[in-house]
Order: sequence, then structure tokens, then C-alpha cells
Amino acid sequence: MPLSFDDAFTRAGQLAMIGWAALILLPRWRGISATLAGWIIPALLSLGYAVLIAVHWHDAKGGFSSLDSVAALFASKPLLLAGWVHYLAFDLFLGNWILRRSQAEAIPHWLMLPVLLMTFLFGPFGYLTYLLLEACFRLACEDRIARLQARLPTWLPDLELEPRLTAAAFAMLALAVPTLLALLIDTRQFHGVDTWIKPLKFELSVAFYLLTLALFLPLASDRFRASWLGRYMVWPVIVPIVLEVLYIAWRASRVEASHYNRDDWVGIALYSLMGVGAVMFTIAPGFLAYGLSRRDAAPMPQVVRWSLVVGLALTCVLGLASGAILSSSASGHYVGVVPVDHRTVPIFGWSLAIGDLRIAHFLGLHALQIIPAIGVSLWLAMRQSKTGLVALGTVSAAYAAITATALVAALQARPLLGFG
Repeated sequence: MPLSFDDAFTRAGQLAMIGWAALILLPRWRGISATLAGWIIPALLSLGYAVLIAVHWHDAKGGFSSLDSVAALFASKPLLLAGWVHYLAFDLFLGNWILRRSQAEAIPHWLMLPVLLMTFLFGPFGYLTYLLLEACFRLACEDRIARLQARLPTWLPDLELEPRLTAAAFAMLALAVPTLLALLIDTRQFHGVDTWIKPLKFELSVAFYLLTLALFLPLASDRFRASWLGRYMVWPVIVPIVLEVLYIAWRASRVEASHYNRDDWVGIALYSLMGVGAVMFTIAPGFLAYGLSRRDAAPMPQVVRWSLVVGLALTCVLGLASGAILSSSASGHYVGVVPVDHRTVPIFGWSLAIGDLRIAHFLGLHALQIIPAIGVSLWLAMRQSKTGLVALGTVSAAYAAITATALVAALQARPLLGFG
């Protein structure tokens, strides 16, 4: 008895799943996954595709000349099935190719699991994700970082970059490109704001954050970097912060809230995990502040050293404090009744009409860039250690006070720094 089209659809899917299971569960075992997913199953699916085309193509209506023609073509159930089998065969073949290439590049298999899943569900998206991942691993090679540093302008001092943090930072910058394109194309809005604005801002901010840590970490001693505190500065920072950005982008694609999403138990659980991840990567600058304050850290002017230490410490303390208040807020990042069409700060979107907790959180998280920039400027302007240290202490205290003022103003439902 011949298979119905519905039965054939089911059998083709089951056959493809065997191949994907082999790729995920048996990536290297005796070449089984390469044999199944690389040629046997794609060949069987291709054979089924060829039969469907040979038998039913003569009845086809439509074609490939326009989108309407393609829609008419796939109005035929057997040709729609052929298109599905085409998808299964080529995505499985692509998944096998991606896995073999990742093995040649020595990319850990656990990192390939989400890539394989995305290739299975959204083939070209999975392929682009793999290209980005491979580029990051290639960039993370010490010799490539060295060549990048060799291209820096000659007036810059000799700087080192931690390769894995640098690769993750560049990955965030690369991810911002398709996000920007989506922003230009997609007209959907969430609470009156373009849905892709939030992930774009997070991608750029995270890239800057990771690149800052990549620049500062090599200034700590080899002994500190070999300790558990130093090792914490890499993957326990990269993994949660990248996952958070990806989660925000996924929610944006669905025009849904990523933060304060309490619509169901999934949203509640994922939001809680975001909070855990945020603590993980916000506490890291505090560890690095300790590493740079040690006597065995790289020699540098005192005002520069303490600007790094203070900036990192403030990011840890102020970032954690403001983040805790933000996450516990029942009304979200706004405090007070949100007026219709209220004024906001361009680009950042901070409210100029009511309390906005994001201002203090932004100032807290970016202290690790702002305070060191001030410290370097003071050193270049004064060159006197004691005078520069006094000025740095004054500026740092003022910065912390401004951040605290912004936080208190927001909690009291007052606008930006108390000025309306």
C-alpha cells in the first residue's frame, strides 16, 4: 500500500531527526554521525525528492519568476512535500558540514549544540551563527590578537587584549549589524518604541563592556589571572552576558518584554535566570579591581592604577545595587504614572517626566570606562601623583554621588537628576 503524503511527511521528518540526533549525541563516534548525516540520510531524502518531482512536476502551476508564482507552486500538496524534503535534506547536509568544520577549528561541541539547533530550525540563520562563532575563535588566537595590536596607531602605548573577551566583544559588534538591518526594515513597536532598539543598545553596550575588560585584564599579574578570580573573568562573564543579549533579541523578534516579563512561568523563570546572569558578570569588575590593586600588577602611574581600581569597584557596587532595585521594582524601570508622549533623552530613552531607574544603572555599569578615562586625562594634564590622586578621589566621589542622586530621584518618581 503506497504511503500517503501525510505519512511520507512524517517518515521524512523521522529520518532527518535520526541524522540530527547523531550529530548532537555522536559527533565523533566511529564516523557514524558523518556517515548518517553526511550522505546516507541526505541521499535518501534526495531520492524521495527526486521521485516527487518526477511524478508531480508536470502538474505544477506557478514557478519561480515571482513570489506569487512560488506561492501557486506550493499550493500543490505533493510539491509542498517536495519542498519540505528539500529543506530537510539540505539543512541536515549543512549541519554535518558545520559540525565537521567546527571540529577542524577545535570548537567545543557544547558550543555547537545551539548552532546545530538553529541550523535545524532556521538553516541560514544557523549557518550565519556558525560563521560568527568560527570568526570569534579564529580571532581569539594569540597571533591574530598580536597582529591586531600591531595595527594600532604608533602613538598608543603597548597594549594587550585578552583574546576570548575580545572575540566576544567583536561578536557582539557583528551581531549588531543584522539587528540594525532589522531595525531599518521592521516597523513593529513595543510600548511606542521600535522593537529592535533595545537589543541594538544592549549589543553595543555589551561589546564596549567586554572590550574594556579585555583591555584591563592583561594588566593584572599572571598569578592573579591563574587564580580562580582571574579565571572567573573570562567564561563566567562571557556566557551569561551573551545569553542575555540573545534572549533580549529573541523577545524583541516576538515584540515581547524581556525584562519584567511575568506573563507565564516561562517568562518568570527566564527573567530570574537573567538576574542571576547579571550578577555573575557585574561582580567580575570587583574581582579585577582587586587584581589591579595588588603589588604584582603591571607598573603604571598611580593615578591611572587607582582610576582603574575605583572605576571597576564602582561598577561592581553601583551596578549591583541599582540592578537589584531595578529587578525588584514591581512597576518596571519607571517610577510614577507614565504620561502620554512624555519627553525622553534621545537615543537612551530615559524619561524626562517621571522617575527612571535606568539612569543610575547606566552610570553604575559604565563607571569602569568613565573613571579610568578621567584618570588618564588627569595624569596627562598634571603628571603629579599626589595632585592627580586628590583630583581623582574628588571626581570619583562626585560620580558616586551623582549616581546615588539619580537613583534616589528615580525612586521618588522625579525625572532625570531631579530636573523636569
